[in-house]
Amino acid sequence: MDDTAQAILRGALRAWGTLNDSMFLTLDDTREATAIRDAAGHVIASVRRQTSPLGWVWSVRLGDRRERLLPSVVTALRYLRSHLCPERAVGQVLFGPGEHP
Repeated sequence: MDDTAQAILRGALRAWGTLNDSMFLTLDDTREATAIRDAAGHVIASVRRQTSPLGWVWSVRLGDRRERLLPSVVTALRYLRSHLCPERAVGQVLFGPGEHP
């Protein structure tokens, strides 16, 4: 996995407040996947970014579950967040007309 993809994962885990508290990242032996490990060193998730005929896709495996192929970094992060820190609410941004002075 390239440095940019790892930086995205690291930033998301920090934003969720989980990195350095109970989780850390490691590259697998082939440097293709990044493992998210708990404080004891057990793999709780594995993430890969790979090319497909449609462009970049993200593969996420949670523990012993089947690997899921996700079409974008947004869906991959949403999937990870829902399992790694389900207590965090999903953020939303609403745009509306502004007030004019």
